[in-house]
Amino acid sequence: MFEFGDTKYNHWFDGQSLLHSFTINKGKIHYRSHYLHSKTFKTNTAANRIVVSEFGTLAYPDPRKTLLQRMKATLQMLSPNYEPSDNNNFNLYPLGDDIVVAQESNIIHIIDPITLDTKDRINLSKYVAINGATGHPHIEADGTVYNLATTFKMRPKTCVIMLPSNGDISGQATATQRKGKIICTLPVKREQPAYFNIPLILGSRMFGKAGRKIKPVFTDKEEEVCFHIVEKKTGQELELRFVTESFFTFHHINAYEDNGHVVVDLCCTTDDSYCNFGFFDSSASFIPDERRQSVRRYVLPLNTSTKNLVTLNYSCATAILQDDGSIYCQYEILSPIAFEYPRINYPVCNGKQYRFVYGVAGLDKLVKLDTREKTVKMWAEKACFPSEPVFVSRPLADREDDGVILSAVIDTELGHHPFLLVLDSITMSEIGRAEFKEVKFPKDLHGIFLRNIPVC
Repeated sequence: MFEFGDTKYNHWFDGQSLLHSFTINKGKIHYRSHYLHSKTFKTNTAANRIVVSEFGTLAYPDPRKTLLQRMKATLQMLSPNYEPSDNNNFNLYPLGDDIVVAQESNIIHIIDPITLDTKDRINLSKYVAINGATGHPHIEADGTVYNLATTFKMRPKTCVIMLPSNGDISGQATATQRKGKIICTLPVKREQPAYFNIPLILGSRMFGKAGRKIKPVFTDKEEEVCFHIVEKKTGQELELRFVTESFFTFHHINAYEDNGHVVVDLCCTTDDSYCNFGFFDSSASFIPDERRQSVRRYVLPLNTSTKNLVTLNYSCATAILQDDGSIYCQYEILSPIAFEYPRINYPVCNGKQYRFVYGVAGLDKLVKLDTREKTVKMWAEKACFPSEPVFVSRPLADREDDGVILSAVIDTELGHHPFLLVLDSITMSEIGRAEFKEVKFPKDLHGIFLRNIPVC
């Protein structure tokens, strides 16, 4: 949903969260969709206009308020108790025995994975002292959740937080039952080259420039990026300082340690263009600029006794010790074609050396990258736009890429219908598809596969 009354959202990331699911059972596939009944959704619906600001759209001000009242309401955004939009339209992940939906916020929702009903609204700030968390956490094999968060107490900081698999996240849970904690904090310094356009956001809210398009994030190309390495068990940051040229990233592919090196694979852009491509005011701006994108490998050496500190024989990435003691890292290009929404065999390969990654290139192609051979296999079909590829491993598989890829595909060809696509994850050839003639799929962001869920 991109409209409330006469007001409209400007950006693809702003639409109200619409959950959808495919239930595969006894040879049949059932489709279901349901709006997330968030506080944002209820508030906008009741007012019949956009009341809560989103990523690329400023809220329409209450026409009954004076400028002074608007200023007072705007300054509340700086309060520690301020709650941003809870329109969790980015991602789904398991937390304990529950499935939650999330975005870049401190608010998450528990949903029913079968009916898609909204069960509970959770403020993570009541578990740990944070003001926001990413929608892309990491899940350990035992269910422990690690995530990046921010806190504005005293001064801005980036945090690594942990939520244990046995922590109770229900609204009735006590502080002892929740058991969440901050593993470490990293002060925000000048080497972080991405910034939110806070003055524009606050000024527009005060002076009533309703619903206008804003550039929410911008980057400083003159500033270096700094990699921080933190020991998970102790929360101690390594003293080594790794730097590289400015870049922007939404999605990490994987990271692992190998023979005294930490290997980090990312989907990157040279600037903030990818962050701003999804505005609706121009059809051209809705297509990401692949010339600025790349799939990169950075290698961070833990041994600083040699000139070129990278000694892995399978990577041409370099790391040079500089006079000021920092280590300058030059990336290696992993893929001949850029892509986003990367997925790996997560249960097997998360945090470990891996070979294969799947993604979406240019919005209209599914790709499989062999990181060892640096070759790509691809699926594409005219006028079709696939969702993020979800890898499902074959039971008792004996190789990393043995399984299937699931993707919800929007087919814009006249007379055609959307479908759930099933690909052989080894060859990227089509195994089959299930078309749905009576429904329209939303263009989603991320998905999850849940095995052996009881069907009602």
